[in-house]
Amino acid sequence: LCPRGRTYLRSTMAASSLLAACAVLAFLTPSTAFVPSSRGSQHAMAASAKSLLFASSGAADDTAKPVSLSPPSSQASRREILSKAASSALGLSSALVVLGPDSAGAFQPGPVTAQSAANKAAYEKSYQGVWADPNHPDGYRVIMASKTGGTTMTFSDGVAKDAPEGTEAKTYSGIPIGMKEGSSELTFDFSFKGGPKGVTATLSDDRQSITFPDGNTWTKNANKYDGIYKDPKYPNGYRVVRKLKSMNTITEVNDTGNPKDSRFVLGKHGSLFSIPTAPFTFYDYTGVQTCTERACKTCETVCKDEIVGQFSLQESNTVFMYGTITFPDKTVWTRI
Repeated sequence: LCPRGRTYLRSTMAASSLLAACAVLAFLTPSTAFVPSSRGSQHAMAASAKSLLFASSGAADDTAKPVSLSPPSSQASRREILSKAASSALGLSSALVVLGPDSAGAFQPGPVTAQSAANKAAYEKSYQGVWADPNHPDGYRVIMASKTGGTTMTFSDGVAKDAPEGTEAKTYSGIPIGMKEGSSELTFDFSFKGGPKGVTATLSDDRQSITFPDGNTWTKNANKYDGIYKDPKYPNGYRVVRKLKSMNTITEVNDTGNPKDSRFVLGKHGSLFSIPTAPFTFYDYTGVQTCTERACKTCETVCKDEIVGQFSLQESNTVFMYGTITFPDKTVWTRI
């Protein structure tokens, strides 16, 4: 019906308007409706299109005359049809903004986006996070405000490339960092690994990098999802999410704030090309296994403990807040 309409409508505006009407019809009805297999289905399809145009033109009863989309028999009737089809389709195309939930016109600021703005503002003022040192690409530094005051660091250089097979990375935790309130200078003591003491580094104004006197620069949350997250169920605790290898992640889960109570869970993330949102899977996190039914008599039942959260990094997302991981039970981890 719609492709034929383009043959009879010579006006560019009327043709585009009719196409808008066709788009709405395609939105509201199965795609097969535009491939009629019988004369009866053609009549049914035409009736659907007429009823849509009829409703958009403000008709309130069956006595009004719907717009005909059959070939015009005269120049006067052609002009009348073009006029009515244009006004009707324009009404339908404006309704498409309301009907299409993914359209740009459907976005309205609300509580979620307001919280997103607050999350981003707080994050941009924070020095806390997972810091990457280019001199030790397999290592990490987690800098965090201490529950008892001050700032501490968990530190690992990873495993050296020339280390024997099976060597485990050394991790140092609870290392104090000197930081004066209102100052951009941080003082590090690397003597725990045979390094110098009293090394002063500079925190950038945007809180995204730390530069040392030798020019080496650490970067905060180098991977889009890295960071320290807070779980509202455990206000004294924290979750540190960081990259392990490739698409695999490791998360330090702490419910009390005492490093001795930490446990580590493995996971993986979905394609980061989908960011501003991406799925994150955490294994052995809940402590409860879910079993799937056997697909066949000889198949084994599969039981596993995993939960999938949705990572969001977009301020205008009206479902998920910026800098968060949202789980099916509505628990939201917020990056700090």
